Amino acid sequence: MSKARIALVALLFLAPWFFLIGVGSYHLWETGWLFYAWWPMFAFFAVGYLLAWRWTRRNKLFASTDAPPPNYWTDRDKLAQEKVDAKARSFESISMDQLSDPRHYSEVALDLAEQVATIYYPSGDTAFDHLTLPEVLACVELAAADLDELVQKYIPGSHMFAVKDFKTARKATDWYKISQNAYWAGSMLLNPLQAGVRWAASRYGLGTMLDKLQGNILLWFHTAFVQHLGYYLIEMNSGRLKVGVKRYREIMQQHGEPPVEVPPGDSARGASVAPPPAPPVVNRVSIAVLGPVKAGKSSLVNALIGLEAATVDALPVEHVGIRYQINFPGGQPLSILDTSGYGQEGANEYEFAAATEAAQQSDLVLFVTTATNPGRKSDVDLLDRLLAWFAERPQMKRPPVIAAVNQIDLLSPKAEWNPPYEWRYGNRPKETTIRDCVAAVKEQLGNRVVDIVPVCARQGESFSIVEGLIPALAAQLDEARGSAMLRAFHAESQSDQLKRLGKQLVAGGKKALGILWQNWKK
Repeated sequence: MSKARIALVALLFLAPWFFLIGVGSYHLWETGWLFYAWWPMFAFFAVGYLLAWRWTRRNKLFASTDAPPPNYWTDRDKLAQEKVDAKARSFESISMDQLSDPRHYSEVALDLAEQVATIYYPSGDTAFDHLTLPEVLACVELAAADLDELVQKYIPGSHMFAVKDFKTARKATDWYKISQNAYWAGSMLLNPLQAGVRWAASRYGLGTMLDKLQGNILLWFHTAFVQHLGYYLIEMNSGRLKVGVKRYREIMQQHGEPPVEVPPGDSARGASVAPPPAPPVVNRVSIAVLGPVKAGKSSLVNALIGLEAATVDALPVEHVGIRYQINFPGGQPLSILDTSGYGQEGANEYEFAAATEAAQQSDLVLFVTTATNPGRKSDVDLLDRLLAWFAERPQMKRPPVIAAVNQIDLLSPKAEWNPPYEWRYGNRPKETTIRDCVAAVKEQLGNRVVDIVPVCARQGESFSIVEGLIPALAAQLDEARGSAMLRAFHAESQSDQLKRLGKQLVAGGKKALGILWQNWKK
């Protein structure tokens, strides 16, 4: 259907409504009810105007384009996001001329790319010196896909009208303003006082509000453009787009938030019934259990495994420990790596390498320390070395560390062991001792850990496994998925590079030979 036919059909549908409005208004005027109907109409218009004026004045009419940083972003990514936010806020207003000028978009994109690149490559090189062509093309493709979805969703007629049609519509708006000014000028000649009052109300009342509303719409769209572009510039400079668009989307889907299943009754009635989707893949959360020898790591792992696990598979990991694959009925599948640990004097290079490998391959770290160990210097040293190791690799994210203070049954009074204990607020001697122990561990470990849970993993007398440790682990699942996602991106970008190069050489060689053969035949 052509545009003229669409306009004709729309006019035919709207004409009866305008006719009814006119007839109804004339009837109210003839019967004298127009005066009484005018007051509630004026009240509605006044309330609407006040709300629109308030919301447009504070730029609250539209939802914010800001979004919290993804769970897999590193501190460096968050610093880059501050650059993007500052760039978006630098535009207090935007005009139609800017939005319709392609050079404006290219200038904003290049300037923002330079600012984001300074976070990742502060050496002074240009924004694209450290990037590969596939990364740049992936950034362009992903950003363009997001902006296309934004335009298709929020700009009426964007799929029907060409750019020249929007320019024609803007000219029509300019002509409307000119004709309106001519109308006001003619009205001034016939009735200066009444026309002046109406002009002032239109110019400084409704006209100002509509101009502000239009400015809010244009600025909202421009801010969304900067935010979407900045997001993929961060993904590009971080190296996550090295895997390509297709694999990037696959990894995001695999390691993202598990999808929420929609009940069958929530589907629209009368809609075509689609085939049932495949069951969502729930990624296995990997947990590394670190700590000194004789801290009760294996006992704690056995306590976790004993929580009605459906299946347990033990797989030895060379030079590291034993990995247990656990599937809880109806719950999150887990992979628990029980490491061999280190001596009380601290981890040597071999033990530290094993701990580093375990942490690198895990989404969560469960650090086990004993309640009766007052010093914990070796524990602090290991955690500091892990922090430094990840700090040297900013493209990765250190998995969250939860400290489990084991063997609390050995705290004084030793003869008393009658769980459960309300150690946070209780006044029993054992509860007070446990609370003091947790406070001491918190002071020693500081921000190296995200949570501290006192536990007893002794067989038959375990405490705070279900009610304390499991909820603490569950609370870090979102951060754990972020660590897993970055690890997947890093592994994908480093794998089969030579194999990929060989395929490119073969494909390029075949193409070159084909061109030579075609020219030879000519």
